[in-house]
Amino acid sequence: MPARRSGPVVAECQRRDEGMRSMRLLVALGLLASVVGCRTQATKPAVAPKAPKQLKIGALLPLTGDAAVWGKNAKEGIDLAIAKVNSAPGPKGTKLSVVYEDSQADPKTGVSAFNKLISVQKVPAVIGDIVSSVVLAVAPIATQKQVVILSPGATAPNISGISKFVFRNWNSDALEGKVAADFCRNQLKLSRAAIIYINNDYGKGLQEVFAREFAARAGQVVAAETFPQNATSYRTQISKAKAAKPEVLYLAGYPKEIPLVLKQARELGLKCQVVATVAFEDPQVVKVARAAAEGVVYPFPAPLNDKDPARQDYMTAFKTKYHKAPGIGVDTCWDAVNMIAEAIRLGGGASGDQIRGGLTKLKHFPGASGVMTFDAYGDVNKPMVMKTVRGGKFVPLQR
Repeated sequence: MPARRSGPVVAECQRRDEGMRSMRLLVALGLLASVVGCRTQATKPAVAPKAPKQLKIGALLPLTGDAAVWGKNAKEGIDLAIAKVNSAPGPKGTKLSVVYEDSQADPKTGVSAFNKLISVQKVPAVIGDIVSSVVLAVAPIATQKQVVILSPGATAPNISGISKFVFRNWNSDALEGKVAADFCRNQLKLSRAAIIYINNDYGKGLQEVFAREFAARAGQVVAAETFPQNATSYRTQISKAKAAKPEVLYLAGYPKEIPLVLKQARELGLKCQVVATVAFEDPQVVKVARAAAEGVVYPFPAPLNDKDPARQDYMTAFKTKYHKAPGIGVDTCWDAVNMIAEAIRLGGGASGDQIRGGLTKLKHFPGASGVMTFDAYGDVNKPMVMKTVRGGKFVPLQR
């Protein structure tokens, strides 16, 4: 009898046990799901940061002061290229804007302006400076802050390899000075040279290269005289050079000083051949020097054929906007903007290090100023030709 009464009790206990087992199973499944979810979230691959839709870059240029004419040219090229890049789908849809700072061609002022671009504007890349002494002054900051410098005009040889964040799309003076020295010795057959040069990194670099290369070709530097930036009288330097009886005068300066040196040299009776630098090709030089500029010879990057697509694109855009012929250095500034835009794509983003990586990947870039690839030192090497002034115009030298 008691055994019969225990049947319902046992059944009830069995039902409770099954319920507990079901509850434990549900709890276990819930815990498993949460663990799997966490694990899936934890192992989800990181997404690379995208380039911002609006990227601000900097431009450090001599907008006032001794080299302001170059700064003005540079700004025209940069503004034009920014508009061009933004008119078409850019890398990852990025549009560019530019913030300008004035270096006044002065290293101390340039450092202050560069720091402002980094700390206030937060730019990952800066176009400029075109003045060598300013680039040399800001290069350590660029390295520390991982901000790219792409100079469209600084030429001092000691810029080469100064930082993995420093690039330039204009030839080093190591090439220009060599071309000038070789021309004097092997083409003009002149053996005695005097040098008059501006006392800054630009002038010193050219003087050193020319003197070394001229001597290497059995030439003799009979005088080397320097002048301060913004000088107005060069009679002492010219008189010393003249007394050494040179066959050629190598002149390295800015467009503001060059015509004054030429005029005063003529007044003092220095009649030897004058070989100048790339900076000689500026309308201001001919305007001020007039007849004293005639026959001066100088090396210059070989121009692209006018039918080259990249050159045509640039020239059409420039003349449409400015209604004049471009000045010296405008094309390299146009190229600098386009190179940064392409570097953002190649580097996978818009941080300073990504842009740096992208620039190192640029190969045979078809620019308005030539086809360019950066070497291990951040330099490009473009062919050069000799030019002169004839009838008040800058023309290729014909011999």
